[in-house]
Amino acid sequence: MNTETGFIMPCWIKLKSLFALLLLLTVFPAAAESVRAIRADAVKLPAGQLAVSTRFYLDLPQQLQDALLQGVPLQFDLSYQLTRPSFAAYKFRFNQWFADNNTVSYKLTHHPLTNRYRVTVGTFYTEYQTLDAALKALGAIANWEVLPAGTLNDYAAADIGMSVRLTLSTRQLPKPFQINALTSRDWNLDSGWVALRITGT
Repeated sequence: MNTETGFIMPCWIKLKSLFALLLLLTVFPAAAESVRAIRADAVKLPAGQLAVSTRFYLDLPQQLQDALLQGVPLQFDLSYQLTRPSFAAYKFRFNQWFADNNTVSYKLTHHPLTNRYRVTVGTFYTEYQTLDAALKALGAIANWEVLPAGTLNDYAAADIGMSVRLTLSTRQLPKPFQINALTSRDWNLDSGWVALRITGT
């Protein structure tokens, strides 16, 4: 093999690899971002807790909209995790083994008689005339006081790290839809862990 051929062959291999990658992206396009945080803030309180405020954008895939209209309730879970300071974060994770109390659940339902959407949190609910308006309520919270009092007394806001996450709870779906959730990424709505912007003293 002469030097000219030896130079052309690696280039040809690279071009083939690039073409294969472009073909793969064409056949399997990247999933659209269906859940993203548009607000993720927290304020450190004098009692050593955090007051969390969040809001999310949700783009509900057509498959889930159809299920909702068929009477399938959709539950979304808003969770938080403490990541800094390390000792407090370790205690937080240890406590979660015994009590999973770091989640707020939102249930979205459609009522065919009134053609309205309802978002339920605990024993409270609000009705909306459109799906878009109801989706804005999912994961929305203001001044949610988290962590036991005194947890962060000795730490400045700059030393604290906390993240939030909004997910569709597929385990709450009826069994046939749980199977759909295993095979279709439309059912795997997840914002991923989003770092909070923390202010206060």
